[in-house]
Order: sequence, then structure tokens, then C-alpha cells
Amino acid sequence: MNGMTKTLLGVAVVGCVAAASAQTVFPLRVDIDVSAKRSKKSIGAGQDGEAKVEQVTVRVKVHKSSGQPYADLLTAELYVIGKQIHTGYYGVIDVIKKDFNFSKDNDNTFEFTSPMYALGKTSGNINVGGQYETYLLVVVDKDGKIIDTRSGRIRKEKGIAFIRELGPKTLFDENGNIVGKIENPGSAFKKAIPSATNPGSDY
Repeated sequence: MNGMTKTLLGVAVVGCVAAASAQTVFPLRVDIDVSAKRSKKSIGAGQDGEAKVEQVTVRVKVHKSSGQPYADLLTAELYVIGKQIHTGYYGVIDVIKKDFNFSKDNDNTFEFTSPMYALGKTSGNINVGGQYETYLLVVVDKDGKIIDTRSGRIRKEKGIAFIRELGPKTLFDENGNIVGKIENPGSAFKKAIPSATNPGSDY
């Protein structure tokens, strides 16, 4: 009798453990793909240099890779980052935040594309303007907890937090010090074009 009781209790315990395991909620896992489409065109050249415009759009794709359903709201934060040619400072060109849900209707996938950014620069004897440098994408849940991140450069947690705190048009150096705001984007480039592309007296 005691043996049968022990056997029954053992089966009950195993059944409870199996049921508890089946009800375990696993963390959400996502696959992130970010790509930048870039093209350049020359708008003038001369004895002192060349003026070009770089056109950039950033495409984001987030796919739920974990098997369990996930219905809560998520947010994708895209930080587009450029670099000033004449100062060496980095700048937050734009910040885009998109709310989304995973569902069967969208195949558990969320996609969006940024606006097109036109970044002008001169090269040669006169170097001013800006260029696209990299991106940071952060996916957070409804409580603001980070689910996953992706960047075109290696970013530690401190660097990710720093960039998320910056507003758009903020300038910072390679050591993470804020140095100001991007004022009148493109004005230095526009002023430099006539000088850089001056054909000279021989033309």
C-alpha cells in the first residue's frame, strides 16, 4: 500500500512539474535587419574640389523569432547618425519611433523605411558638409524595457543610453561629449560650393 502511495505521489509530482514547465513564459526574441540605401551624385567640380550630395534612406525590419504569441505593444526606435566633415563631430540626423504589434496578419513582422536624407559635402581643398555614418535601432516593450538593439557600430549599454537621451540635431564627439546642436544643416556646404567648384582662370 505504501509503495503504491509513493508511486502515485511520484506521478502527481512529475505531472505538476510538467504542467508548470508548459506554462513557462519565455522571453520575446526578435530578429532585426537594418539596411541603408545610399547614392551619391556630383553637383559641381573645379580646381579646388568637388561638391556631392549623398542621398540616404534607412530600412528597418523586425521579426518575432520566438514561438510563443506576443500581443503587447512594442516600439521601434531608429536613430540616424551622421558625421560633420569640417568638425569631425557626430550628429543625430533624425529620430523615428514607431509603435507596432506582432500578429498572424503581418506574419509576425514589422517593417518601415525612413525619409530620404540629402547630405551635401565638398572634397578637395575645401572640406565641409556631412555624411551618413551609422544607425542605432532599439526595440522596447510597453514598459520601456529593451528587448533588443542593433547598430552599424559596436555600442555598449552606456553608448546606447547616451544616444537615446539625445534629441535630433544634437552634436557629440567621439568620447560621448555633447558639443551643441546642428544649426542650419547644409549652410556651410552651400557657402563652400562656389569656392570648391570654381573652374579657375584657365576656363
